[in-house]
Amino acid sequence: MKRNLCILLLLSLLVGVAAAETSSAEQIAVTSVALDPGTLMRGDTGTVTVEIQNTGDSGVAISRAELYSRGVVVVNDRTYDSVGTLGPGNTISFTFTVRADTEDGIYYPLFYLDLRDGGSVRYSIPVTIESTAIQVNVIDAPETFPANSEDTIVLSVGNPRGTSVSGVTITPSGEGVRTTETAVFLGALAPDEEKTATFSVVASQSTELTFDLSYRNGINEHHTTLTIPIEIGDRVVEPDMVVNNIEITQSGSTITLTGDVTNAGLKDAYAVKVTVDDPATATDPYPVYVVGGLEPDDFSSFEVTCTVPQGTSSIPLFVQYRDEDGKTYSTTVTVSLSSSGLTLQSGTGSENPGGMSGAPGRGGMGMTGSFGSGFEKMPVTEIVLVVVVIAAGIVVWRKGYVGKIRARFRR
Repeated sequence: MKRNLCILLLLSLLVGVAAAETSSAEQIAVTSVALDPGTLMRGDTGTVTVEIQNTGDSGVAISRAELYSRGVVVVNDRTYDSVGTLGPGNTISFTFTVRADTEDGIYYPLFYLDLRDGGSVRYSIPVTIESTAIQVNVIDAPETFPANSEDTIVLSVGNPRGTSVSGVTITPSGEGVRTTETAVFLGALAPDEEKTATFSVVASQSTELTFDLSYRNGINEHHTTLTIPIEIGDRVVEPDMVVNNIEITQSGSTITLTGDVTNAGLKDAYAVKVTVDDPATATDPYPVYVVGGLEPDDFSSFEVTCTVPQGTSSIPLFVQYRDEDGKTYSTTVTVSLSSSGLTLQSGTGSENPGGMSGAPGRGGMGMTGSFGSGFEKMPVTEIVLVVVVIAAGIVVWRKGYVGKIRARFRR
């Protein structure tokens, strides 16, 4: 009987200890887990912070806390070898430093609490390693750069990652090239966010311009570079006037020139006007045609009137305009009169009108005077032949020759 009593006491003790162990472990709850940065890039160092709370009515003695490595390296694995007692309702945080020395993927290091009175708490923490870099691309850049002339390059910076990055800065560099901006700071970029950066570039030689994009993922600094070739060459940047569709008409002594003027340059043209140059003399009603402003690829019609001396074979058409800085440009287009079919007469420079051409002072009218100058262009010979043929036919018919010929053919 004594033996049975001892066995019962031992079982009761074991049950009590088991109940105490179960109670201590159940009192501990993991209330939050924080990763900084939220997603690691390969080679990054970050932190994993675990917060626990004692949800029970009695203190829980904790011997140690650890984070067991599973895919990531735990740098401070012995920081929490001695913890102490966590009172009821209290919380405590454990921060572990980890390093991503493995391939991209999701890993699950194990958080472990060793309780002094027996038992333990285990909690798996997902840690993502994803090494996609920040993207930098060219939005706008000229194909060629005029030597020592300022041009603009616009870059786009985007964050394709699932977490934010900070401290985004772009720094240009290159031999034989300088930029007005020594660097452009864009700050933080949220996931899928894009920002632009503009640089004013002046190149003295063909070279390469390198943009260094630096940013931080947590405490880790990363770099992405973009290299743009700089080719020195001629390029129409300023406004450039092109004249097309020129037509010439004449009324009396006045010649009228009409056409289109187009801005083939890459910048706006201002105060555009069209007139004629020597030997032509601009005259009313349109001595100078004012077009005004023309944007790139825009055009306008014009009309200019002038007179020219006898024997003139061409007219210089003069186009003047200004750029945005007020600098004056001009271009001259030579218009051939012979190709237009105009025949300038002596004295007035007008063509001979097609009115009456009879001799002056005559009271009566001859054939030419009756029909006007257009009679000279009539086919007189052909008309006379037709009249003769018709008359001969009438004579043959009246003499009865047609019937005799018909009778002969019947025999």
